[in-house]
Parts: sequence; C-alpha cells; structure tokens
Amino acid sequence: MQIAVYGKGGIGKSTMSANLSAALAACGSKVLQIGCDPKHDSTRLLHHGRKVVTILDYLLNTPEDEQKLDDVLMTGFLDTGCVEAGGPRPGMGCAGRGILTAFDFLNQFHAMEHYDQIVYDVLGDVVCGGFAVPVRRQYANAVFLVTSGESMAIYAANNILCGIKNLNPNGSQIAGIIYNSRGVGDESKRVEDFAQAVHLPILARIPRSSSFAQAEKEAMTLVEKDPDSTEAKIFLELAGKLLNQPRLYPAQPLSEEQMELFMRGDTPSQATAPVQEKKPAVVIPPTPAAPSGTKKRALSDPFSRVPLYGCAYRGAVDLAIHIKDAAVLGHAPKSCTWYAINGFSSYARRGLYERGILYPAFVPRQFENTDITVNDAVYGGIDHARQKALEMAARGIRNIIAVTACIPGLSGDDLVPLQKELKTLGVNMYIIHTDGIEAGDYNDGMALCYKTLALEAVDSDVTPEPDCINIVYEPTISSQTDKNFMDLQDMLEKMGIRINCRFLCAEFMENIRQFKKAPYSIMARYDELGHQLQNIFEEKYGCKFLDGELPRGFSETADWLRMVGRLYGKTAEAEQVIAEKQLQYRNQIDALKPLYKNKKVLFFLNNKIIDWIFELSRDLDWNVVDSILIGSKEDRTIDWRHQFSKDWDGNLESLKKSIAEKKPDLIILNHSIAQACIPADIFTANLSRDVGSGFFAGTECALRWSQLFENSLEGRWKHDKSIFEKLCR
Repeated sequence: MQIAVYGKGGIGKSTMSANLSAALAACGSKVLQIGCDPKHDSTRLLHHGRKVVTILDYLLNTPEDEQKLDDVLMTGFLDTGCVEAGGPRPGMGCAGRGILTAFDFLNQFHAMEHYDQIVYDVLGDVVCGGFAVPVRRQYANAVFLVTSGESMAIYAANNILCGIKNLNPNGSQIAGIIYNSRGVGDESKRVEDFAQAVHLPILARIPRSSSFAQAEKEAMTLVEKDPDSTEAKIFLELAGKLLNQPRLYPAQPLSEEQMELFMRGDTPSQATAPVQEKKPAVVIPPTPAAPSGTKKRALSDPFSRVPLYGCAYRGAVDLAIHIKDAAVLGHAPKSCTWYAINGFSSYARRGLYERGILYPAFVPRQFENTDITVNDAVYGGIDHARQKALEMAARGIRNIIAVTACIPGLSGDDLVPLQKELKTLGVNMYIIHTDGIEAGDYNDGMALCYKTLALEAVDSDVTPEPDCINIVYEPTISSQTDKNFMDLQDMLEKMGIRINCRFLCAEFMENIRQFKKAPYSIMARYDELGHQLQNIFEEKYGCKFLDGELPRGFSETADWLRMVGRLYGKTAEAEQVIAEKQLQYRNQIDALKPLYKNKKVLFFLNNKIIDWIFELSRDLDWNVVDSILIGSKEDRTIDWRHQFSKDWDGNLESLKKSIAEKKPDLIILNHSIAQACIPADIFTANLSRDVGSGFFAGTECALRWSQLFENSLEGRWKHDKSIFEKLCR
C-alpha cells in the first residue's frame, strides 16, 4: 500500500506521518517514508535526527556512475526506510520539479519494490504538478488529509481535494481525515461538519498533547518513546485499519461558493456539495510498477557528463519517427518541436542534396504537436494533448508515440488517463517521459524511447517461428545502416532466413509486436544501452540472442554465418555463401595492397571487438609501427567515461610520443577527442564514424582511407551544387 499524507503547512503532517510509519512498522510491515518537502525534516523522528543527504543534493554532486540508493536511504525505527527528496535553495529553482526528479531517481533503483508500505509526507499547501506526484495513480493509492478546525487548515484540505479530483475525476483515493486537534473552541464540530460536507470519514482524532513535544525533543516518535500511551495507541489502531484495506472514497470538494458559506458557519446541509450516488467500497488495488527513469549525472561536475548532442525530447523524437505506421505527438512548445524536426530533417536533406541518398525514415508520416505555452506550465496542458490525440484517432491513426517536453514536467501533466481513454478507441499510445533536465540529454531520450517500446509494444503471447531473426539497436543516424541491413538481408536470404523485425529502425509497429516470432536476435552494436535492451528482451520475454554484435571482417563474418547455419540447420547454405564471398574478398585485397605500399600505420583503439582491423592489416601487409590499445577487451560496454579515467592522460602521452618517434602516415583510432592531439599533416581514420559490417567492412574502409593519400583529393562537398541541381530540376 502507498499512502500520501497531505495537509496545510504546520498542521503536523510530518509528526503524523512519522508516527504512522512507526505504527505500521510496529505492526510488522516493512515501511519506507519519503519526505516530499524541501525543508527535508519529515523523517527526523524515525532516524533520531541524524544528518540527511537529500536526493536533489546527492544528484547535484555525485557522478552518474557512482550513484547508489544506499547513499540517500537511511534506516530508522524498526528498520523503516527514510528518504528525503529535498529541494533547491530558498528563493531559487522549482521545488515541484525537484519532487519529480527525486521520484525518477527512486524509480531508477526500484526503491519502492522492497517495502510493504510507502508513506509520502507532502507539502500540502502547494498543489502544483510536482507536489501532486505522490497522488497520481501510479504512486499513492490512499490519501489522508490532516486538518484541524482552523479556517486555513480546512481551506487547504478542500483545495487538496480539488487537486485530487482534477487528477483522478472518476477514481476513489481518499482514505479519510486525520483530525489533529489544536484545542481551539468548537473545532471538533467544524471538522465533523466539513467531513460530512465532503463525504469523508474521520479515521483518527489526535488530541492536543505535550507528549508529542517531549518525544520530538528526543528526536523520537511517540510510538517508539511511549507505545503504551493513549496517543500512540491511536496511531497503532489507525495502522491496523490501513492493513485491513480500508474503504476509499472519491474526492468531492466544496465549490468556492459552498466553501464561503461553510466558513461563515452555515449548516452542513446548506453548504454540502451536490449529493452524489454513493459508490461501493473500493479495495486498494495493487500499485503497478512505475517505469524506471534514466540515470542522472552530477550536474556540478562537467567531466562526469556525456557530450551534449541535444535534449532528451529531441532524442526520443528522432527515434520515434523510425516507426513507419506510428504518429508522433509532441506534447511540447512549438520551438521544441521545430528544433527536433529541423534536427532529423537536416540529416535527411544533407543526404539528399550532398549524396543523392533518400533516407525514408527521416520523413515522418504523421507528426502533431500540442503547441503548449508558458501559461500551460501554470494551468496544465493536458486538454491540448487530449484534443490532438482524439483528432489523430478520428483520422484512423492506431499507434501514437507521445513525447513530453519540459513544460508538461513543470505542470505535472499526466497522460496516463488519456492513454487509457485511447485504448478504448482501439488506439495504442506509448508515452515517452522526457519532461525535464533530469531525463538527460539526447542519448538518454533515445534510450528512454527504446526501453519504453521494448517494455510496452511487444506482444508476449507470440509463438516463435523457424527461419527468421531480429536485428536490435541499429545506428539510426549513419550512412552505413541501410547498406549493412541490405548486405545482411542478402546473406540471410541466400540461407533461407528472413529478417523478422528491425528494433528500432525504419520498422512497422506490427513487426515490433511480433518480435517474439523470431527464435533468435542479434545486436547490431553493443554498448551500455545495448546491454540493457538485451536484458529487457531476455528477462521479460525469454528471447534468445546470438553472442556479440553484427560481425565485421571476413573471418568474423564467416564464423558468425557458420554459427547461424548450425542454429537454423543450414550449414551447407552458410558454407556456400562464405565460398562465394571469399573470392570477392581476395580480389579486393589484391587491388588494395599497392595503395598502402611504403605507408606506416599506427593504431590508437578501444580494445573491444577490433580483431577485424588486425585481420585487415595482416591481409594488406600493412607496416603497423605501433598499437596503443585502451581498456579491457572483456569490457564490451566501454564508452565515453574512459576518456575521463585515470589512464586517459597516460594513453594520450603514449600517442604523442609514438607520433614523434614513428612518424606514421595514417593513424586509425576510435576516439574523436584523441584526434585533437594528432598533427594536421598526418591522415586519420576514425572507426567511430560510419563503419559497416559484414565480409567487406574492412576492405570498404581501406578503400575509403586510401583516398586520403591522393594528392589531388577534393572534398565531396564541391560536387554538391551539381547534385542539388540534378535533383531539383
């Protein structure tokens, strides 16, 4: 069960929450309390006042690859988990946005999965999108309102009911009212009248008592300090009610006019909200697991960050357009979507104008935008999204990928109800939550889109069929991608094997749903994200993957084809393809050898999956004057972080020394940053850019690199004008 405690600031929410958590723990539950207030004192009574590291402070100062849940998770009374979201410095930033960031961090590490009961202590005066997070459907499924009989406390309680009704107009989430007495006048009657007016029960009456103050002086809950006291027994009784699955009620707030009448002292019958048909008792449903968020990075440390290529919104959009029969719905301002469209279309224009190549994947068939404004950050922009989505459904669109930008993150727009509404119309909506800086940059947005579709779009009931295979995680922006695919398709078709699904590159949603039809899949490339995707398919769907990634070079490709032949019972067909390609390969090698005569070559390479380049150097009889290999060959997910490791400076010094001593004609590397250390008069070939796969990956690279030695070399850009004029006649 997940419980959100709301109420006016200073009404005693933190005291109520901590004692409730302690009581639940005393009843045998494993409890986690999450403080959702920037002043981060919610869990103080549980962990006896120890120093707290808030999630937001931790994310600001800790590099991404060093982040751990245990660094912000404290253990308190009876092993209760204690976490504080924290917030920006007073007068700066957006605390509501900070709550969203904190919840994404907790989801990333699956923090809630380890506890029976979750208690959220929320700053209740503020009902902006960020502070509404705990009451959303994917989090708290039971809400307590803490109030006294004071006017402002009752106003705040009614306002919170308004917010809950807006978020969940047809649901039942309210468990009831906790009446925290101030000992003022006839406040008991006022609270009782209010409870009757909004059709909610008073589940606990907490008397005004000095016992609470005495326990707080010792940084303890009253349940821990004096469990036999009358006050402690009230919380233990309340915990028992919660554990027995209490009835939940819909939010029925008073209108402004009704509230004004009520505060003037009119009777409940005069001020009560319109009578609604009573709903049957609601049993607390199991809370679905929230999707794991993307990793954060230490924003205060620039060297802990991946190079910035754009925002997460743009990254998710650039991947989503590869689904041919899906429409993209940008829940974003016009400027964000213009930036995203210009990004992927500029690559398509460049390919068309400069090379005469048309990239169909970069021509989106359906792209709509909600055009939200700054005002929607205040009032919410969910109506814009609903209007656009229903218009798309009316046009016959059956697959929508909705990508959210920063403003929906500020307003707390929740597209899940819209997703469910569209489902009743036969429309599948996949929501990519790239709504804010905490979602990361361009690469993180692409990763989130990959993972969301892997988790939600694949049909788990599909039965595998023989003679087909999937390709996963092809580069989406590369001049080699389509050629690699066609070469692979040609080889496999000669063996009687078809490609079932390309996840995700120029593919149809139906083929993605039928992903499990293929008995095996192959990773087109393998890095940290590739590793995560493979884990999703293996763990969620039981899919099988071939070892490694798409092969490069003759020997590697031949071995790979033989493995595929054994798995699919097509060994003879595989050998036939290999024999055919071997003759072509030898002819290419013989033609290339003279071009590298008397040339000295130096390698500066990540030591991962580079056997093909050494095979090429042997076959072409290269004069390799030095080989500087970086990292471990076993580390298949090595990436940009190594550029900031303790060994990096030493690697660069070795490179500079070798250049000075060996004087190479060509340096082959796969580190763009290292290229800055190479003199301009030495030719370089960067393997991190547009390297193909298959039998002829090496020879095609060697042919391209040999052109660097030509004295009459002209940039291909000089022919752009003629190509442009030819295509535009």
